[in-house]
Amino acid sequence: MVNFDIQMQNKVLTKNANSISIASVFFLMLALLFRIDSAFSQPHSVPIAFASDINGDWEIYLTDSVGKLPVNLTLNPGADYYPTWSPDGTEIAFFSRRDANHEIYVMRADGTHQRRLTYHPATDKAPSWAPDGERLAFSSNRTGHFNIYLLALESGVVENLTANVFEDEVPTWSPDGKSLVFHSKRQLNWDIYTINVNTREEQRLTHQPLMDTYPEWSPDGKRIVYSSMRQNVDQADFDLYLMDAADGGNKKPLTDTPTDEAVPAWSPDGSLIAFQYEEDGRWVIHLMNADGSGRRELIDNGAWATQPKWKLSSTILPIEPLLLQYQQWGNLKTP
Repeated sequence: MVNFDIQMQNKVLTKNANSISIASVFFLMLALLFRIDSAFSQPHSVPIAFASDINGDWEIYLTDSVGKLPVNLTLNPGADYYPTWSPDGTEIAFFSRRDANHEIYVMRADGTHQRRLTYHPATDKAPSWAPDGERLAFSSNRTGHFNIYLLALESGVVENLTANVFEDEVPTWSPDGKSLVFHSKRQLNWDIYTINVNTREEQRLTHQPLMDTYPEWSPDGKRIVYSSMRQNVDQADFDLYLMDAADGGNKKPLTDTPTDEAVPAWSPDGSLIAFQYEEDGRWVIHLMNADGSGRRELIDNGAWATQPKWKLSSTILPIEPLLLQYQQWGNLKTP
């Protein structure tokens, strides 16, 4: 009987221990699920490069879409502008006046190994990386006015793509790498055009009396976002618009404010648009959903912050801002 009682007690203790063990596992799983749910509920973070003069001269900085404290990548006394990411996210091209003339440069995504790519007495500016990673498109006034050029990165060969007597500027690639979209003053007014890189066939997408500028293809290739001046001349300011990439149809406004919005850039998944916004006589950087909703300020550093460009290949920052030395910034807004 005694042995039986002991056995029963052991069974009860074992059962209780098993119950405690099961309960512990249950609560651990619940806590883990809570942490996973919390992680997924956080804002999606994607690296963004941009240009700012907060340091006294223009430099390229790195932040992300939830407002990490920016890090100065270029650290050069010459002016650096207009970053563009390589398709694999390992490098950033930009243009700089560090050698007393605007030329195209490239650096690793952490700011190291900065090197010059073009060598010409004219102005080379506004690079855009081809989806295949093998070429850069850029604007240059090598013939006395700005046209679109292609730079083969392996050979260094530069090819003149457009030959217009007016100005063709700020090219960006279509996602399939077959075409470029750019703004041009060829009809004595800034409008949006596309050009097939292989056939040189061009298409005009906008036809209105005021300026249309800074176009960029959506990641799915179906739409183009751009800056458009649509009001009468006395009250004219730039707002952001969308249109169909195929023919310029279905134009619709995304913003309607009394000051300028310009230089829009799509997030890699097409859900967000970053852009520069005029505030207190300078540019700051805002984000919004691709339909124009959910607008929020990303960076207002008390100086100028412009030309935001998203990293396309992954969501991991190539460097960690918290581990580096940086200067004091103004308010960085999170969603």
